[in-house]
Amino acid sequence: MNNTVRKYLINVARTKDKFVYYSNVVRDCNLGFDLSNEFGQHQLSVVLGEVSTYENEHERPLISSLAIYKDERINDHGDGFYKLAQTLGKGNAKQLRKNLYAFEEAERCRSFWQNEKYYKQFFEINDHQPENQEKEPEFFTSEEIEFFKVWQYKPYDPSLNDHVYAKNKLMDTVWEKSNYLGQQIVKGLPGFQCNGKKYWSQRGWKDRDGNKVQAAVFKPYTWIKIYRDDHRSMDIFFTFGIDVHPNTQAFLYKIDIQRTRDSKLSDIQIRLADTLIPDTAKWNEIPFEKLLSENWKSLTELCIGFINSNLKYYDATVNAVWGGRIPSEIFKNTLISRDRPIRGFDEFPKVKRKFEEIETDFAQKSRDDKSLGDAGEMLVVNFEIHKLESIGRSDLAKQVKKVNDGKGYDVLSYDEQGNTMYIEVKTTKGDELTPFYLSENELDFLKLNDYKYFIYRIYNFSLEDNFGEFFRISGDVESQLLFKPTVYQVLLKNM
Repeated sequence: MNNTVRKYLINVARTKDKFVYYSNVVRDCNLGFDLSNEFGQHQLSVVLGEVSTYENEHERPLISSLAIYKDERINDHGDGFYKLAQTLGKGNAKQLRKNLYAFEEAERCRSFWQNEKYYKQFFEINDHQPENQEKEPEFFTSEEIEFFKVWQYKPYDPSLNDHVYAKNKLMDTVWEKSNYLGQQIVKGLPGFQCNGKKYWSQRGWKDRDGNKVQAAVFKPYTWIKIYRDDHRSMDIFFTFGIDVHPNTQAFLYKIDIQRTRDSKLSDIQIRLADTLIPDTAKWNEIPFEKLLSENWKSLTELCIGFINSNLKYYDATVNAVWGGRIPSEIFKNTLISRDRPIRGFDEFPKVKRKFEEIETDFAQKSRDDKSLGDAGEMLVVNFEIHKLESIGRSDLAKQVKKVNDGKGYDVLSYDEQGNTMYIEVKTTKGDELTPFYLSENELDFLKLNDYKYFIYRIYNFSLEDNFGEFFRISGDVESQLLFKPTVYQVLLKNM
């Protein structure tokens, strides 16, 4: 939490009837966010959300209600404030906006912080005891987990005492303990931080007079996020926590991705991250029976060990997803699926012939090209097998194969519905725009099997690491490519 922002807003609350603009918060607190783009706006939203969440956890008004848009046409708070209020169990976001909840909350902030007693007592944060005096909570208990199971996914009604009791009990037990675990983990990992916000509710639905209406519901998990200090806004992190969903019922740990509509990651970035994160790091469980035999020391060591053993994949994934190179030495024996490049060519570049003597070992070039091609084809075979097995189509996976030369394509495979796929593999060590070649036989086969025909263009290929990236060309393949003859078959004419 940014305590500078918190104190700044508290002092705003102590000025009668005063609001502050979002741009003022950035400027006066030296945040350095660029509010002209969505990323900068999201950064500010995160900071304000953390400050108000902290105040809410201490049963004080949401202090970010004192910050509003500078645009007089809007003269209101951002969507982020109302989404946060809904997450914190204040009600439906749309209804809160309609009822001018933020302005009422701002008035409550002023009333609270203009009270000198409260100001002196709570302005400075004294929540944390010295490390050597920190009290270790009791480990997770069976009773807490069973209570959690009962309340998962139930719509929250703050007017009902048992609902308020349940929220407070869960916050003080499984949520508080999950956050404690996160703090213990980062103590053993310099340069990391824990996001253990106790967001006990999520968006859901409830019945009202026979109709489904949006409501806050109890979450079925207490996942906490752990990430490097400089990866705070990257939306890729390690996740740990209790999960009482009927299909899980376990303590969960994994490398995870922010996938909700609040995520800064595009669909392309999410797909890339899903490809790069190893299967062994995507989902790991400790059944509750085994978890309850653990203690804070053993569980903390397990979590730290998981992070250390997967750190190279985590770092490489974050870097690649945000525009960096994908290191082939880390992702050996891997084929990475990418989107087809939008940029290309409108015509073939003009070539100026030099007609200079070139020494070429054609035999060695042929051997090198064959090694490159064979390696790329086997990567595609393994990629297709894994694709089909991952969706439960082992029957089809068993039929994937590399075909012999002369068929007009390289790999026989199938899509999720069992339709035949004829895959022509073109592999290069160059980039995605490096030209490739189709034989007359391959081109004729393409024309006969257009919508069953796929070109997998592998690029940035490393023969040493057996690694490459690729994109698919499918559908009306001919219309997506420029063709130029480079070799002519020659016959003697009749005289």
